[in-house]
Amino acid sequence: MNNDRKRGNQMTIKIVTDSSVQLTPEEIEKYQIHIIPLTIMIDGTVYIDGETITREEFMTKMAQASALPKTSQPAIGTFLELFDDLTKDGSEVLALHMLEAISGTVNSARQAAELSQGKVTVWDSDFTDRALSFQVIEAAKMAQAGADMDAILAKMAEVRDHTRLVMGVSNLDNLVKGGRISKVSGLLSSLLNIKVILQVKDGQLTALQKGRGMKT
Repeated sequence: MNNDRKRGNQMTIKIVTDSSVQLTPEEIEKYQIHIIPLTIMIDGTVYIDGETITREEFMTKMAQASALPKTSQPAIGTFLELFDDLTKDGSEVLALHMLEAISGTVNSARQAAELSQGKVTVWDSDFTDRALSFQVIEAAKMAQAGADMDAILAKMAEVRDHTRLVMGVSNLDNLVKGGRISKVSGLLSSLLNIKVILQVKDGQLTALQKGRGMKT
């Protein structure tokens, strides 16, 4: 039985996202979500997110790494190959990706969509991690129920506007190295043992609150 069929009717919209999303294996299978993996370089070794390295292994290796690990968005060709494969039966694709402010992934998807032989819509979720999954799961549910693209996108905007992503950061070194905050802010925070709560708002990473951290 074709995995892209539901109750005998072929799905007309297929959902794609990237591996920055936090989804369980059960959710991926249930909602028939296609994941494009990012690549991660740690001390000269390249890993494929979710395939050759797990989230837990990444955290361990990052803590032990001599230099800040680097992530890379999937190649345009990787997107294009998947888009063309998913649309060859006449289906459409909705690709939902992490916010443009922290990755070029969504732009790679947009370029691939322009080159694809099929109909592909790319959506910047303005989020990542589990916050991204809220939009992905809702889009997949609606696609399985037979909703059209306009209805799904309208719902995505509604879900996005009612989502808030907050992160507690106990060590600012990686954010400083990655250019997300200034070196001065990172230095002061380290000297004063200040911990920062960040939020993703309107597609941007901003500081929400600062406070004293635990003694080390």
